[in-house]
Amino acid sequence: MDSGEVTSIVGDQVVVKVTGNLPAMGAQIFTSRGKIGVVADIIGSVEKPYFIVKTSPNAKVGIGERLRSN
Repeated sequence: MDSGEVTSIVGDQVVVKVTGNLPAMGAQIFTSRGKIGVVADIIGSVEKPYFIVKTSPNAKVGIGERLRSN
């Protein structure tokens, strides 16, 4: 299910704006190419949440890319 769009990348963490269903803490996150990591934190307001993905080593993800949860 669609979860969000990548807004920034800081080291091994990806900030994602929620555009679909907010994934749970620890949920696995995927691009169209496969798994990139897990939800490490949920931030922002209740009305406009963001979540942080702790990426796996060698994960490839870009700004604006759409992500989905398991």
